[in-house]
Amino acid sequence: MERRTRGNKIDLARLLLYILKQACFVVLCAEIGFGAMYFYLRQLPDTYTASGTMYVNNTGDSDNNYTYSNDLNSSLRLIKTYLVVVKSDKVMSVVTKSLSDSHPGLSNSSISESLSMYSVSESGVVAVSSTTEDPILSSDIVNAVMEVAPDEIIRVVGAGNVEILDYATVPIIPDERNSVREGMKGALFGAAIAACILAFFYMFNQRIKESKDLTDNYKLPVLASIKRLSRNSNDAAAFMLSGKSPMDIIESYSKLRMNLLYTLVGKESNAVVITSAISGEGKSTISSNLAISCSMGGKKVMLIDGDMRRASQREIFKYDKHRKGLSDILVGRCTWQDAVIKDTAETMDLIPAGHFPPNPNELLASNQMKALLQELGQVYDLVLIDMPPINIVADPLVLSADVAGCIFVTRQDFSDHRDIRKALTAAEMTGMHILGFVFYGENINQGGYYSRRYYKSYYSKYDYRRRPEEAAAEAAAVQASAKQASEAQAYAGGNIEREDRA
Repeated sequence: MERRTRGNKIDLARLLLYILKQACFVVLCAEIGFGAMYFYLRQLPDTYTASGTMYVNNTGDSDNNYTYSNDLNSSLRLIKTYLVVVKSDKVMSVVTKSLSDSHPGLSNSSISESLSMYSVSESGVVAVSSTTEDPILSSDIVNAVMEVAPDEIIRVVGAGNVEILDYATVPIIPDERNSVREGMKGALFGAAIAACILAFFYMFNQRIKESKDLTDNYKLPVLASIKRLSRNSNDAAAFMLSGKSPMDIIESYSKLRMNLLYTLVGKESNAVVITSAISGEGKSTISSNLAISCSMGGKKVMLIDGDMRRASQREIFKYDKHRKGLSDILVGRCTWQDAVIKDTAETMDLIPAGHFPPNPNELLASNQMKALLQELGQVYDLVLIDMPPINIVADPLVLSADVAGCIFVTRQDFSDHRDIRKALTAAEMTGMHILGFVFYGENINQGGYYSRRYYKSYYSKYDYRRRPEEAAAEAAAVQASAKQASEAQAYAGGNIEREDRA
């Protein structure tokens, strides 16, 4: 029952598949990111960039202590140095002061942030640019810098000279803004955020999504995967199995029945507890329908509503809530023959939960309960006991020594690994043998190879109920064939007898 090591690792393929299944959420986040970035850029004011150029020659006198190589690469490597010099407080203070009359309110930092320098076509020509919302201010900043910067560059570097090539002119057209390109960046960012959110939920989501989650994480087998009969009904009776139920669901319960009977081979007891980790996982529905399925298969079945605290089978079979049942049998108010509801479904009988007792746990642990199970085991082929969830009360675990084991019901998108592990640990400590899981849910896949449409078509071909005439003809043909075989056997036997006499 212990958790497998493989279950502690993240399956990247399943994670990717999970994200792909949530493609609508990813696309929505991408659209939001695109729209937010696009409209944000559209709301920004236009900017204007003015540029001027100057030529930097690094050739210096031989007496200068600061030496450079006399080639073009030297100028290119010093571009970053020039930018630092130009943006120094000394240069910026002079520029700010020269512009204070025409552009009051400027600061060293605002001018520095607007400036950039780059090499023109990887040559010794350096472009100085300024980008602001005012075209005149942009050009004035560039021209003021070009008036001050050359002398400061030569003083700091200590070699060469700087020559102004072109002063900046006032730009007329605002800078081009590629809103679509930036919007695509926003879309990618939004999609990445969505993928991270989904990955977070995937890694921390402990709920069971498919039966493979059980086989990957636990050593117990999955006895059957069963689809819910009805999604919208609040009536418990609407989930009952009958001859009119869909063929695939009937076959799912048949598979559960056969696997259960196989696990009981060689067991001393034919009593089986059906339970789950918490409430709402469908154990009572599975209990009643499994009992019905076993009775359809010709077995004589007793279903006991062992939840004396909350009689779940009463909601399914609609019997009187004041009817005597298990609690009354165990305290000696009546015999099980007096409490049983006969032929609830074909060859299935039912013992109700009875009146609510003050001590259900003690009653289940009593010798009367042990004797009851032994007696029922001699009368019936199978005894199914619908019990409360293990994590809520200890009632199912009390019967560990008196039953063959228990079926553990899990529900899709509802059951949690943490609850399952807690329940399995409790069962292991008390010696309760877990026969296997039942995976119960609304979106049960029949397998990756065959599609749902294939299975629907498959079951329709094998569903005899849809072709009563053909079923009747086949039955008549089988009877005729059996009759002919019987007559032939009788004829052969007569011939042999005559030969013996001769």
